[in-house]
Amino acid sequence: MTHRTQLAVCAYSLPHMLRYQPDKAGEFCTRGFTLNMLADLAVNHGLAGIEFPLETSTPVFDGKTVETAGFAGDIAAELSTLGLRLIADYGVILDHPIEHNLAYLRLAHRCSAEKVRVILSHVLCGDRRKVTGGWDAHLAACAVRLADLLPVAQEIGLKVCVENHQDLTSAELIWLYEASGCSPAFGVTLDTGNPLAVAEDPVQYARAIAPLIGHVHLKDYTVHFAPEGYHLVRCKAGTGVIDFKGIMNELMPYGQGLLPAVEVAAQATRTVPILDMDWWTTYPSDHYGHLPVALKAVWAAASPLGSEYGSAWEHSACSETVADDEMETLTESIAYLRAITPSG
Repeated sequence: MTHRTQLAVCAYSLPHMLRYQPDKAGEFCTRGFTLNMLADLAVNHGLAGIEFPLETSTPVFDGKTVETAGFAGDIAAELSTLGLRLIADYGVILDHPIEHNLAYLRLAHRCSAEKVRVILSHVLCGDRRKVTGGWDAHLAACAVRLADLLPVAQEIGLKVCVENHQDLTSAELIWLYEASGCSPAFGVTLDTGNPLAVAEDPVQYARAIAPLIGHVHLKDYTVHFAPEGYHLVRCKAGTGVIDFKGIMNELMPYGQGLLPAVEVAAQATRTVPILDMDWWTTYPSDHYGHLPVALKAVWAAASPLGSEYGSAWEHSACSETVADDEMETLTESIAYLRAITPSG
């Protein structure tokens, strides 16, 4: 087999093209781009895997789900023929009863997935104030659910990888691993851009949780200062503030078997209100200590207050323009990340 770059491509990089999200006028993309075509794109770009949700009821943005066509054919057989590895995406585990969680793990196993990426909340921008019952109680409930899921995952040979989905600090991921039983089936999906959403430096965050990392989303952001803090804006990998090489160096001692996924950020800009003191109330008092290092990571490269930002989607471009912009952003991100990732 031709050597492939040890990267996957993530379906959520193309939310409009894959009909997860309409344009600003409410129109869905009519190009007919499919998950099977995304798999072909991975092969054509010399990648080794693909990441996508296995069910046709797909969790997308703002807690919503959409009905999609899904992957046509036998997933395991088709991806084996293409020589692609699979990471399966799941939504918020507490949005469903445990029976649904377990059924999805078994589905992922039948589809020959190696890992299942899960998220713990619908929180964005690190703003945990509106979580029902309080953030600490929510996190404790997640630990209980994971403790029930992980033995099954271990039995069938899957790793459940909790993403830092703009909600979890590095310390909380370590706590979650311990509170759910220190299972070998527990992993972290490190999203390289999301530490900034909880006021942590991405390289320092990666260093703290490196032994737990089972999957990675290679995602970049440009940063724009804002009256309430800063904006995190979708961009091509290599054009933002994320130090990918620094993060990869932290993972190197633990990275055997990793298949990082190229992921372009969501279309909507995320605004992290670090200057709102009430935002900090769900964080421990010592979390302030992360802020200087996080700001140092973005200070020189951040755009000034009032500068223009946003994707074609955010600027209300038509469906065709949004689709073109998504594909260009993804393919140029792949090219950049391939150039800094070894083949194997």
